Amino acid sequence: MHPGSIHVLPCPGPLRASVVLLHGYASRAAVHLGEAEAFVSRHVEVVLPDAPGHGVRDDGRLARIGALAEAERPAAIVAIAREWCGELPALAAACRARGAHHVGLVGISMGGFAALGALATPTAVDAVAALLAAPLLADPARLRRPLPPLLLGLAGRDQAVPPEPGRAFARAHGAELHEYPASEHVMRGEDWRDLWARTAAFLQRHLAAG
Repeated sequence: MHPGSIHVLPCPGPLRASVVLLHGYASRAAVHLGEAEAFVSRHVEVVLPDAPGHGVRDDGRLARIGALAEAERPAAIVAIAREWCGELPALAAACRARGAHHVGLVGISMGGFAALGALATPTAVDAVAALLAAPLLADPARLRRPLPPLLLGLAGRDQAVPPEPGRAFARAHGAELHEYPASEHVMRGEDWRDLWARTAAFLQRHLAAG
């Protein structure tokens, strides 16, 4: 992984927990540096990695995906999420090596695919929030039990990532579910701010207080 592909927002006190924030397709970690401040507290840092092929890891694949027929793009995006999911055990281990006792994942869209996919991998995490995402990589037969606390945030009018698979996953696994009926995949500002605040509160409950 490129050494400049991971941003860390440090906490002001002794490190107890890390939040790994996974951005969406065709975005990059630096886009969320400002928003990520909401997750920082006295003992909680935020780690923002670039996805494979994104940000400083640009290798031309975004241009190649952009040239695909529209029907072929979703599978290519899921393939990136799957690759990223494979990197999460090392990211979580690095957080714990720095002193974090707890690690949480927050994923947006493609990043949410990877975050939910981590539930079916050896990634040791203590809370997962998936926003505007579907459990495409969360193979039910491979889910590690018990599952950590889960939060799903969905947009009722989302055509890019239809909400029903996320709803069903939330019902099946007792996740905290927040759905915004009037929003599309690019959410209304007031809905996104509300979901972000609820996600921060979720992390505070399950990481900072742990």
